[in-house]
Amino acid sequence: MRLARTIVLALQFTLLVGSAAVAQGPADFLTPEQLKQLVSGRTWVIGWQRDLANAATVTHWDFKADGAVCARFIGGKAKDRCADDGKWRLQGETLCWELQRIGETYGYKSACVRIRKVDAASYEAIAEDGKLHPPLFYPIK
Repeated sequence: MRLARTIVLALQFTLLVGSAAVAQGPADFLTPEQLKQLVSGRTWVIGWQRDLANAATVTHWDFKADGAVCARFIGGKAKDRCADDGKWRLQGETLCWELQRIGETYGYKSACVRIRKVDAASYEAIAEDGKLHPPLFYPIK
């Protein structure tokens, strides 16, 4: 009976550790080169509420090649004036940005995220400190 219980516990532990490794494995995140190609000089459509299909709930951010970021209000268009400006930088596999005015309440004014591909067209931004609810996004240019 003890042996059977030990085997069951060992299997449960193995499944728990294995599923955690699959869910958060390093292979899921973009490499530094992939990240650079996804960010530098690109515009992202970001769904902070994880709904990329509803134009009223997405925002457009420009990550300019010179390290500047232009963040627009939710519901705006890709060519609208910036609601806030800031800076972005890459640190290995991590994208960091810092805005001047907006996003403090929701945890995106200043953040460092790792990017994971979700499906053929969309990605997820996972904050290193866990304070930012992971938004979905896709690049448009």
